[in-house]
Amino acid sequence: MALMAAGVTLAAVALPRLPLILVVPLWLTLGLAAAVPGAANTAVARGHALKTMRTAHPLHRLRRGGLVRVTLWGAAGILAVAVLLVRLSAGGAPGWMGAAAGVAAVVAVMWSGRGMTARLHAPVHADARLRRHALLAGTAAVVVVSGLAGWWLGPGDPALTRPATSALIAEAFEAQRLWVGVEAWALGAVTALGLLPPMAEAVLAALLLGVSGGAVAALAVAALMQAQDWRRAVATSSDAQEPPPAPPSAVLAVSTLTVLVLAGAFWSERQLFPHPPEARPMAQLQTTAAERIGTAYYPAGTHAEVDAGRATLAAQDAAALAELRTAAEAGFDAMLAGVDPFLDGYYSLRGEYWRMGVAVGGWVRGDPEAALEAHLAGRLNDALDSDTHLGPVTERLALLSLAEARAQQAARETALLGTALSDINPARLRVEASFPALAPLPELRSLGLSSNLETRLGGSVAMGVLGAVVARRVLQRLVQRGILRLGARALLATVPLVGTALAVGTDVAALKLEEHYNRADFRAEIVAALEEQRASFIAAIAAPSED
Repeated sequence: MALMAAGVTLAAVALPRLPLILVVPLWLTLGLAAAVPGAANTAVARGHALKTMRTAHPLHRLRRGGLVRVTLWGAAGILAVAVLLVRLSAGGAPGWMGAAAGVAAVVAVMWSGRGMTARLHAPVHADARLRRHALLAGTAAVVVVSGLAGWWLGPGDPALTRPATSALIAEAFEAQRLWVGVEAWALGAVTALGLLPPMAEAVLAALLLGVSGGAVAALAVAALMQAQDWRRAVATSSDAQEPPPAPPSAVLAVSTLTVLVLAGAFWSERQLFPHPPEARPMAQLQTTAAERIGTAYYPAGTHAEVDAGRATLAAQDAAALAELRTAAEAGFDAMLAGVDPFLDGYYSLRGEYWRMGVAVGGWVRGDPEAALEAHLAGRLNDALDSDTHLGPVTERLALLSLAEARAQQAARETALLGTALSDINPARLRVEASFPALAPLPELRSLGLSSNLETRLGGSVAMGVLGAVVARRVLQRLVQRGILRLGARALLATVPLVGTALAVGTDVAALKLEEHYNRADFRAEIVAALEEQRASFIAAIAAPSED
């Protein structure tokens, strides 16, 4: 029993790697061994039946010999072992679990049922009945445990086929894929359609599962049979305690089977090997081009179509952001171009007198700082003209809604992913590509950008008061340098005793002196404030999701 189990295990594990010249002898040996229990039981049954037939009957000689019996059981055993080895090699855990259960069932029946059958039947017939019960129990155990294991673990992946050294074994693995696809349908994972109606495919899957179970049970029973029962399998049909010698017909049957299997296997290998896998017979069943996305199958090109739609949406998003950034850069550049005209007016005699008047008015009202701040903010805002230069930006923000385009892409993806090929046996699909499950449709960076910018800039862009913001920052520094001294000069300017020419000359000289020493710093402060706003604005465009 241990040697038989080790032989089957090694054969199944090495099947993809062995050349056909090593696979076929091993396959033949195990197949003929699996035929022994059935052939021995048939020999006993026919030997008992021949006692009731006349020796001169035409069928007597045929039924007594071993040609038909050995040929039929030998072919059945070879086929069953082929199915078993492929299933164990490519079928995964359910096949191995079922095989282990089948061996355990055979051993339990053979050990526990001997006394019962011995009390009911003659020794030879008792042994045959015990083997029959063990075969049924082992086959049933394989079918039940494999089915439960497949339901628990899920069927194998019908999109994957193990590579094999031999082209014939590779085709057998492709057939295993079809088998797995049918099992998947039988377990409710898919609905199998194709060359056979669904129910016929389900019945075929059950039969193949039963065939592999029969092979497991037959090999286990053969390993537990006595030597005379092995000889009985090829002997002349008889229910005698000691089997008669093997007739020449049995030897002829074994030899013929061996030659036919060897010749057929190597002829098939020569026919298949020159052709690529996609041109071999099993590939002709895969008539539908498909691709796998996650765990589902879709028509070929589905993933590319989804990717193309997302790429288009991302390009629209990037283009909108780039357009917005270009408009913002142009707006800030235009505002920077207004700094020097503002300073020219600021350091003009007219601007000086305006500030003097504003300072005097503010002093009278008791709040010269507020008066000067309002005056500077207004003049700076007029010079920079933020409403005009940032107007195109705010207009683009209002039009920069790609929500509709994103909703259309989401609807398109829903429609595409609703065309899953769930009504086709996945083993019949020609899987051309495999992709991981699609990530959710990403959010667009431009969506909600307006509110993010308003939050980042304190509402200055949307409210058109960027100039006032800059003016307040500038004024805070100017006040620290003593701007309020202008109020005292404004009071002196109101005294009639001061000559107009002297006052004007003094004002011009003081203004030029102040411009010489302070204009560069004043300009740098305004430019720095604008550049700070520009950087904040561009940062909001580059990473709107941070807010």
